[in-house]
Amino acid sequence: MMAQRDRFFAVMENRRPDGVPFFPDITDWYLARRTPRGERQPFATGQMIFDDDPIHGRRVDMPERFRDFTLLDFYREFDWGCPIHAYEGIVAERDGVSVRTRQDGQRRHQTIETPEGTLHTVWGRAPHGSESILRYPVQGPDDVRAVEFLARHTHYRGDAQAVEHILDALGGRGVIDVAIGRTPFGLLVQELMGYEAVAYALADEPDAIHRLMEALSPGFYERVRIAAELPGRIAIISDHADEHLISPRQFEQFCLPHYREAQDALHAAGKLVSTHLDGNIRGLLPLLPEAGFDLLDGCTPAPMGNYEPENLGPVLGPRLKAYCGVPSALFCTNVPTDEILSYGRRITEALAPNVILNIGDVLPPDGDIEQVIALGEAARKMPSDAGA
Repeated sequence: MMAQRDRFFAVMENRRPDGVPFFPDITDWYLARRTPRGERQPFATGQMIFDDDPIHGRRVDMPERFRDFTLLDFYREFDWGCPIHAYEGIVAERDGVSVRTRQDGQRRHQTIETPEGTLHTVWGRAPHGSESILRYPVQGPDDVRAVEFLARHTHYRGDAQAVEHILDALGGRGVIDVAIGRTPFGLLVQELMGYEAVAYALADEPDAIHRLMEALSPGFYERVRIAAELPGRIAIISDHADEHLISPRQFEQFCLPHYREAQDALHAAGKLVSTHLDGNIRGLLPLLPEAGFDLLDGCTPAPMGNYEPENLGPVLGPRLKAYCGVPSALFCTNVPTDEILSYGRRITEALAPNVILNIGDVLPPDGDIEQVIALGEAARKMPSDAGA
């Protein structure tokens, strides 16, 4: 019987696996079981948590059946594939700036002082420990010079040992991707300005947007170069493209050129290239084949996304594969398990042999782990070439 990692790469290489690969990401759910409510999560979604980490000994509200389980124990016990984002592979280093952080209740503040100005970011924390940006660092034209300075004084290095450590821990049970991060436009929308400010600036101050993207481009390609040299077979570019945040026109104009140039370098190094798409992407689907990716990560159909599995099927083929998951909201709303299993079969029927089944795109803190276990058992009986 194939290991889950072998099933994954059989799909990627157009070989027939002996079953549907099942790669659920349960890191958010696991962390919520080990972290007191309101406390900041110590790991990012999809990050590796090694068996010797002390978090596994914390008793918060892990079900008694799993009280002594590490994260990887779930994947061993139930024969799941473990998907890991190797954030540790590329390390940012800054010079010429001062960085200060402080916590104010459920808000975290970061202040970066540069000779060209100060950038201030505020994150808010949800009850289960995740964070989102409440105040973006770029608030107007005066902040452009500060971002340009910060970009010039941020450099990156690769940590091959950290990547090898993850690969060794996973063995044949999982797959990693080296996280390159966002393209310049993705950074503006998701981390530096926010969608609304970018939309207005494109209309009112387009030169400022282009200056910012020009300043951010060298760092993006520096990370691409490093990813090409690191261990592991997959690199991921994560703009989290959603047509409500990055329109199809913006995706084509501002993102595709960077994707293509990055892929040229990564493919030449023998890497597969992935991108994270876990939102409303129906309007982006026609552009995905020409984007040049090998793998779509996080695809989540209706009712969470604005498309059906059958809409995704025509986009996939010998070159392009996808993680596609049963929408995670269904695991949080007392939907009967039979409906979840039926949805899983529907995904494989629509997308096999080009699909890796998962939870779309991560099991939430209040998800039902028993339903994940049931879906994994059902996946072993699903034909891996149903849609061929």
